[in-house]
Amino acid sequence: MRGVRGPARVVTRLTIDSARRWRGSPPLRRSFIRWVVLGLLLSVGSGVSAGWLGGQLGLGVGLAIGWWVITTTFLFVALDLTRHYPDYTSIDRLGVPNGLTSVRAYMALPILLYATLPPQYQARDLFLCVASPTALLDVLDGWVARRFGPVTVLGRALDPIMDATFFALAAIGCLVLGFVPLWLGLLVLARYGIPAMAFLILYPWLPRRPEMVATRFGKVNTFASGVALAGSSLLVLAGAPTLAFDIALGALLAATAIGQIVTLATRGVRELRTR
Repeated sequence: MRGVRGPARVVTRLTIDSARRWRGSPPLRRSFIRWVVLGLLLSVGSGVSAGWLGGQLGLGVGLAIGWWVITTTFLFVALDLTRHYPDYTSIDRLGVPNGLTSVRAYMALPILLYATLPPQYQARDLFLCVASPTALLDVLDGWVARRFGPVTVLGRALDPIMDATFFALAAIGCLVLGFVPLWLGLLVLARYGIPAMAFLILYPWLPRRPEMVATRFGKVNTFASGVALAGSSLLVLAGAPTLAFDIALGALLAATAIGQIVTLATRGVRELRTR
């Protein structure tokens, strides 16, 4: 790893450690494969149905398989993080909470396929029918982890990443279907995109890998993002006015997004000062 710096160094180190865990733990390997196969069925099944309805079967299947490969690669690289939190002892299974989070990851792009490939009169209903239960997994995986375990380093790292991926793609889908105004969709995208870009820019300068932990502003904003996208979508389908609802939720999103960004920026400055 000589000469490798910043995020690339972390990814390289994680990949080496995860490959070692893969070879040395057959139970972990079997658990990983089970969830990956489920992800394949969900991804490809969604790509087939969305592509078939839109008369673009090849495109739907190709995008779904590509997303499955990307998501599986990401999960494999992070496999060494299947450790109890906070003592970091190894776990020989992926675990149901992490499995549910991975399902949310596998379904992130397929919900966008349902928004873009079928005709709009079908796409609107399909999008909501698939996106809504997928979004609820964000609540379910955390509840299962706290109630039944295991609470893992992997889960704590995956959850904010999956939130960003899912809500960004869901916002794009809502914009395509006309469920939300442009400014509200861009607000959701900015809330997740700005911290991600800042993290990538600052990462090489941080003295140590920062711990990914949820903040109060982040939790409220994530909940508000889901309510804003789902609520506005349902109002549009019902033919009801959405302006007052969008403005109220938009104000909450903006306020909590600013709080989240300031909180993360403060942590970053603190990390730099300890260098």
